This record gives sequence, C-alpha cells and structure tokens, in this order.
Amino acid sequence: MKNIMTNYGIIIIIIIFASLFLTSCGGNSSNEKTTSKEVNAVDICSCLTEPVNSEWATQNKDACRDAISKELGVENYEKVNFSKEPELNRKWDQLVEKCTGTSKVETGVKEIDKNNDLIYEIGTSHGFIWEYIDIETQLYTTLAFEGLIFRQSAYSMNGKNNSEGFTKIIDVSGKWSAIDSKNAEGVIEGNSVLISWVFSDDYSTLTNNKGVVFTRIKVK
Repeated sequence: MKNIMTNYGIIIIIIIFASLFLTSCGGNSSNEKTTSKEVNAVDICSCLTEPVNSEWATQNKDACRDAISKELGVENYEKVNFSKEPELNRKWDQLVEKCTGTSKVETGVKEIDKNNDLIYEIGTSHGFIWEYIDIETQLYTTLAFEGLIFRQSAYSMNGKNNSEGFTKIIDVSGKWSAIDSKNAEGVIEGNSVLISWVFSDDYSTLTNNKGVVFTRIKVK
C-alpha cells in the first residue's frame, strides 16, 4: 500500500510539473505570435499620415521606424542625412507620394523639408531637368535640382543637334533653398556667387536672376 501511494504521489508531481511546463511554453508562444503579428501589421502609410502625437503613433513609434527603414533599405532612416543621399531622398519622395499623394511629409531634415513644396515640381527625384538652348551662340545649358544640391552645366553645340556632339565648357554646383512655392535661391560652391530662380505658375519655365529662361523637361 505504501509503494502504491508513493508511486501515486510521484505521478501527481510529474503531472503538475508537466502542466506548468506546457502552460509556460504555451504562454511564450502566444506572446511571440502576438508580437510578430503586431510588427507585421503596422501600416507604413499610417506611420506617415497619423499625427505624431496620437496614441497610435506613440504606441507604434519603434515599429514604424523599423518598417520605414526596411522599406528604404537602411538600418535606421532617422539617422540618414537625406541632403547627402539623393537616391534615398528619391525613395522617400516616392514612398510619401504613394501614401499621401504629395511629398510634403517631413523627413526631419530641416533643409529638405523646406524644399519639399518645390521638389515635387522641379526635382530630378521626380524626373525633371531644365534646359536652355541658344542657337545663335550655340550654347546649350542644363540645370538640375537634386535634394539640396543644384547643378548647372553649359555645352558648346558645335553646330550639332545631338548632345553627343556637344562639348562641355562649364560645370557648377552648389546648395539651393526654397523661398516659397515659386521662388528659390542658391549659392555656387567655390566662388559663393548668389543665384536665384523664379518659377512660372505651372512650373513649365523658370527665369534666373540674369533673365535667362529655362524650360522644364521630363526625363523619366
């Protein structure tokens, strides 16, 4: 009788430990699934459009950071200097436009955010460059706005109609900044010469401070 009770007690103890073990494992599995589900369920577009001080944005701050970073292909997008990464800036513009229909969501980089109103209409990240053609002087000039940088190149046309026959005679660049939705200004790197541009209402042309009129063309 004593052996039976002893064996019975051992069985009870084994059952209790097994029950506790299974419950513990089951709880961890459930938590892991929930966490995984929450991470996978975060909507990137909600991350970009939800007010930053909302309860949802606060609760999903880290998940949003990770999701956006993964979309852009970087470890942490909050640490990216978009002003020096035109390709990442282009990807950011595309992501924001996909989610909001505009590129006016802040990147956190003050200078980039200030230029956002114009970048959508004038920037190479949206496939635009600008050109000026002077047949009389055989001068062909291009102007491009890439992130915070503008680049202007001038070519001698050499009597040719194809750019492959042109000869580059000048290439300057520098930083630019939006004044408002129709005006911008820049400084040429190296000589600190100031330059400014006024855009037409439909952004089809711009006029620089020397009165030269450039035409916007789509290249993508």
